[in-house]
Amino acid sequence: MADVEEIRAQALEVAAGWSAPGAPESWRLTAGLLKAIAAHDDLLEGLSVLPADRLPALVGNAAVSWLVARDRPEPLAAYFPEPGKPQPDFDDGFFPAVSAFFSARRDDIVAVCRGRRYQMNEVARCTQVALGLAATASEPVALVDLGTGAGLGLHLDRYRYQAGDHAFGPPAAGLSLICELRGTRTPQRWDLPPIAARAGIELRPVDLDDPGSRAWLQACTPPEASALSRLAAAIEVARQHPATIVAGDAVAALPGVLDRLPPRRPVIVTDAYLAVFLTGEQRAQLTGILAAAARTRPVTWLSLDPLIPLGPTGDQSVQGLALPAALVRDYQRHGVFALLSARTFPGDEGGRLLARAHPSGQWAEWIDTPVPLAN
Repeated sequence: MADVEEIRAQALEVAAGWSAPGAPESWRLTAGLLKAIAAHDDLLEGLSVLPADRLPALVGNAAVSWLVARDRPEPLAAYFPEPGKPQPDFDDGFFPAVSAFFSARRDDIVAVCRGRRYQMNEVARCTQVALGLAATASEPVALVDLGTGAGLGLHLDRYRYQAGDHAFGPPAAGLSLICELRGTRTPQRWDLPPIAARAGIELRPVDLDDPGSRAWLQACTPPEASALSRLAAAIEVARQHPATIVAGDAVAALPGVLDRLPPRRPVIVTDAYLAVFLTGEQRAQLTGILAAAARTRPVTWLSLDPLIPLGPTGDQSVQGLALPAALVRDYQRHGVFALLSARTFPGDEGGRLLARAHPSGQWAEWIDTPVPLAN
């Protein structure tokens, strides 16, 4: 079971990513909701009945959003955006309103959490992954997305992107994504390789034709107006272009998925915030599976993950890459961010550290430097 202080730390860590200096006004609700969860001891005690791998702080956050959308409690509901509408104003009245809701509905929140799993489908992260895909492949590839959720990450080539001053992707796409590029370096390549085959793996695939499933995805999305609009547009793209999603454990099901791909086709295996939740043994199994598959074709693992262990003490790459000490210090001092990195098999020489990235796709700082494997 989860520990109360671990849940509190998890909520505050994610809140820090949404409340950095210069953060948009529309992010205040997301940060405020997580900070309120961290401050409410009774709710934290209720969430502690959940297994730690269910991410109690995040599933609790989603449960609150789900109940607010369903029941529209006042005055709290007035702070939450609705799809297609602007972000409501945020003021000091939010904290007493949400604390009162936690106290009155604590058992309801916990009951929702018991029956559901957190499903983070922030499609804005696709810009960061697309930059990595363009940087690592130019010929047609087969794409495998681990922990794909609703499969939104399988449609990288169907979205339009604005990364800094550079636009790429189909101009008539049904969804456009914007990502700030920080720092002085920029990618050398922008065009995505053709995706010749695609498949995802998800423990419990999401049925996008089911209104209840779509409502839970919306609840798991940060309560920010543009995030809800992105989700709605991405769902429509995925419904128009059904992709293969295999039900199962991401590591255990991967060999079978790889075996069914077109032979000799280069493979890009992507994961966004999945490998960080695997055990060390599971990450070792994943690496072994990719190395074995690379005996007959090039295989690249493109990872978008925070450092491990998850939390403010994180100091290691999920891919086993050696990280610069200054980067680790910055991570531990200023809150969670993800690393976009690529490791290509066969070979044990290391990989490429491509970028630092905001957890919800809002910015990327391009690095693109080779790094060895950690000792």
